[in-house]
Amino acid sequence: MPQPAPPVMTATSTETRMSTLETDQPAIVLDGVSFGFDRDPILERIDLVIPRGAFTVIVGPNGGGKTTLLHLILGLYRPDTGTVRVFGDKPGRHPERIGYVPQHGNLAPGFPATVEQVVLMGLPHGRRHGPGFHADERARAQLALERTGIPELAQRPFGALSGGQRQRVLIARALITEPELLLLDEPFSNIDPYGRACIHETLDGLGGTLTRVMVSHDLGITRQAVSQVLAVNRWLVSGDGPAITEEMLGLMYGQHGADCPMGHSARNAHLAPSASSSHPGGEAR
Repeated sequence: MPQPAPPVMTATSTETRMSTLETDQPAIVLDGVSFGFDRDPILERIDLVIPRGAFTVIVGPNGGGKTTLLHLILGLYRPDTGTVRVFGDKPGRHPERIGYVPQHGNLAPGFPATVEQVVLMGLPHGRRHGPGFHADERARAQLALERTGIPELAQRPFGALSGGQRQRVLIARALITEPELLLLDEPFSNIDPYGRACIHETLDGLGGTLTRVMVSHDLGITRQAVSQVLAVNRWLVSGDGPAITEEMLGLMYGQHGADCPMGHSARNAHLAPSASSSHPGGEAR
C-alpha cells in the first residue's frame, strides 16, 4: 500500500506566504533562519518580513551578525536552518534586481578612474573602459548620478572626491541597473557629518518602489523616512516605525538603568514599545 503523504504546513510556512501574486509578496522573508561558522552561532531563529518599498534600518553592535544577515539575503551564505526568500525566490536567482553597497567598497580612494567610469562598473556585462561604453549605458550612469544628487561630478577623478561623495558614487554604481532592492552595509562609516547628511538626503529621496535595507551600528541613523528599525545581535528584535525600543537596547547592549548614560541616551532616541522578537527572552513572533 502507498505510504501516506507527510502533513503540509499551511499556517506559517514561507511557501504559503509566497503563494500570493508577486506584486503582493514581501521583498524579503526569513523564516526560522539560523547560521554560524564551525558550530559558532552567529544568527539564531531569525523571522523577518520586509515589505516592498520599505526603508528598513538594521542596528546592532559590531560582530552581532548584521553583515551576515545581508550576506544571507544576497545568497552568499546558505542558512543552517530555515529559509530565505527574496522576491519569492531563493537568494541569488535574480542579481539584477539587487543593488549592493558593501561596507568598505572595493575601490581605493586613489583608484584611477572618473566618477562616470566607476558608476559604469555596476553594469553586469559592461566593459571596464569608459570610451568603450555605449551612449545608452553612459545615459544610465548619468541617471544614477542624478538620483544620488551628484551629476556634476561625472568627469571628476574618483580619488579627488570627499569620503561622502565617494560613497554616493558607490550608491550610484549600485543603482545603475535600476534594482528593486538596495542593500547598504554601514554606508556612514568614516564619513564626516556633512557627508552623512548628504547620504541621508540621498537615501531618503530614493523612495518609491525601491526597497532599501541599511545596516548600521549607529543608533542616531533613525529618521522619519525610515519604515522600520530592527536590532540584531545573534537574535532579532523588531518594532513598529523608526523608533528604538527598550528591548532592542537590551538585546544589543544589555540592560541599563535610568541613571546609566546608555539608558539616558536611549530614552532620548524616541523609545517605543517593542512589537516582536526572536530573542528567547522576548515575545515570540
